[in-house]
This record gives sequence, C-alpha cells and structure tokens, in this order.
Amino acid sequence: MNTPDDETVTEVGRRRIHIPDTVARGLLALVLLGLILWILLSNVGNLEEVGEALAGVSWETGLLLICLLLVLQVITASQLAFTVPGLGIVRSVVTVESAAAVSNTIPGPSGTATRLGILRSWGFYTDDFARSWLFTSSLTNLMVLVMPVVATIVAAALGDVTSGVVILAVIGAVVSVTGIVLVWLMLRSESFSRRLGTLAGRFMRWARGVVSKRPSDQDFAEAAVRFRDGLRETWRENGGRVMLAVLAAYLVNALMLGISMRAVGLDIDVLPIGSVFVVYTFVRLLTIVNITPGGVGVVEALYVSGFLIVAPDADQSVVIAGVFLYRGLTYAGPILLGLCGLLIWKFRRSWRVAAPAEPLGHAAVGAVIADREPPSPDGRA
Repeated sequence: MNTPDDETVTEVGRRRIHIPDTVARGLLALVLLGLILWILLSNVGNLEEVGEALAGVSWETGLLLICLLLVLQVITASQLAFTVPGLGIVRSVVTVESAAAVSNTIPGPSGTATRLGILRSWGFYTDDFARSWLFTSSLTNLMVLVMPVVATIVAAALGDVTSGVVILAVIGAVVSVTGIVLVWLMLRSESFSRRLGTLAGRFMRWARGVVSKRPSDQDFAEAAVRFRDGLRETWRENGGRVMLAVLAAYLVNALMLGISMRAVGLDIDVLPIGSVFVVYTFVRLLTIVNITPGGVGVVEALYVSGFLIVAPDADQSVVIAGVFLYRGLTYAGPILLGLCGLLIWKFRRSWRVAAPAEPLGHAAVGAVIADREPPSPDGRA
C-alpha cells in the first residue's frame, strides 16, 4: 500500500465550476465593462468621432497589425515550446491560443485550467505544466516589473519626460523593486523559497476554496523548491531563448500599440514615442492580475487615462479610437484564433495519449494552480 508520499494518480481533477460564483463574476465583468465604456464615450470622447478616426485607418496599416498579431502569437507559443520538452511549436500554438480564447471569455483562471487539460491529454505531466507556467509567468512578470523604469529612461533620453510621465514612472518603480527583490531572495535562499511557497499555498487554498488534505502546506513548500531548482535548470538549458521570446512578445505588443495610436492620427508631436512606451509599461504593470476576462474594460480605461495624462492636448476621441483599435486586435484576435485551436485539439485524436501517473502532491498543486479539483488517491476528483 502506498504512503501519502508515494501515492500516484493519473487525473488532476475536474475543472472547478461554481455556477453562482461564475455567474456573479460574469455579470460583474459585464456591468464593469458597460460602465467603463459609458464613462469613456459619454464623458471623455464622442462616439461619432471615434468611429471616424477608426474609419480613417488605412488597409495597409490594418494588414500590418494583423501580421504583427500573428507573429506575437507564435512568439508567445515558443515560450511554451522551450519550457515543455517534446511539445513542439505546432502543439504549443494550439495550446496557447486555446487557453487565450477561454481566458478572454470565461471569468477566473480558466485559461490555465485549459492549458493543463490539453497538456495532460497529450501525455505530459502536471509538473511540466506547472514548471512551464511558473517559469514563463515569472519571466513575463519580471519584464513587466522592470520595464517601467526602462521606459522612463528611454523617455528621458528622447526628451519626452513630462510631469505625467514622472508620476507613472515613480509608481511603476516602487512596484518593480518590490517584485525584483522577492524573486532575488527566492533564488538566493531555499528556506525563503519554502516559506514563500507555504504562504502562497495557504493563500491559494483559501482563494480557491480548497478544503481537502491535498495539496498541503508541505506540498506547496516542495513545489516552490522544485520551481526554484527547475528555474535554474531551465535557465541553463533554454533561459536565453525564453527570455528573448518574452522580451520580443513584450516589445511587439508595445509596437502594435504605438502603430495603432499613429494609425488614427496621433502624430509624434502630440504623442511622443517615449510617452507611448511609458503608458504601455505602466498599464501592463497595473494589469498583472486581471479582474475581468482578458482585462476587458479595465485595460481600455487605463490606457485612455494614461494617454490623456501624458498627452493632455490630444483629441480625446482619437485617443479612444487608437486604444479600441489596439485592444480589438489583441483581445478579440486571440479569441478567434483560439476557437480554431480548440477545434484542432478536439478533432486531432492522433495527438491524444493516456495521461501518465504522477505523485499525488505534484498533481494536487498543479490542479490548484489551474483552478481544478485536487485529485484523490483513488484517481477520483
């Protein structure tokens, strides 16, 4: 008979679906989105002028933005391919796009649950998912934390520093330093990793409403140490390529925002390059955690507010048009691509294999990260 330390399972648990909670989150997201759009269009911009600005976007610029979106999706998928050996770029694209479509439409951490389910259906371990997700998320968040400081330096070098830019930069710098210190302490000390893992686990168990014995505090502490060790190993093997992919995805996103703002008529005299970069980095920092699916509504409001701070003389309706153009591509685009990905995953049966057995503690931690029911020793969710 197995002991609690060597029990194995092949299932990671069903998707945690609390209908009242999901409905409440969905309604809250819709109300919040409607309220934000009403405030923007009623008090900041004019709907007719927004439409005219969008209608003035050339087809060449539209085609360029679509091509950049496709490049962005491949770059993002490459991060998964680099961190899950044997997955390959094609299946990585299918996984990432499918998860993005779900994440942008269903409240909660639905995208991570989808990613885990797809990887398990192809025979990968929950630890493969957890290590990849934690590694790429950590590098992405580190990028998000560091870039506000970089953006301020760039803006200063270009002579684009205004009082609004300085305010945004100071806020970003404080949050950035805090996050960087935590990551540095985790890499420096195994005991700190264990303590941080335990605290994170307790918070996650509480946030997910987990009442079972698995995953325990010890499971999360061991997962934090495995992540620390895996971080070093993965960095040695593919760290440079993953970091380049994370940086490329970040910059391509920023480039799409800049092109979108120029496409609706905001020239460099009204909205300098440095100001665009500062606003982009600041909004990315504030939306590390989204309260609505894909950040819809909140992200748009933050971008519009940020641009009006750094460029107070800009036409408000044109600013809204540029933000809507950018968000229409980066929010709706992955949904359409993801629907294709989900269909490929569903009907490409040749990729399906039986999920391998793995330690119960590993599976339980991965399940909670992906908002699934922790598995039991008998394999039932």
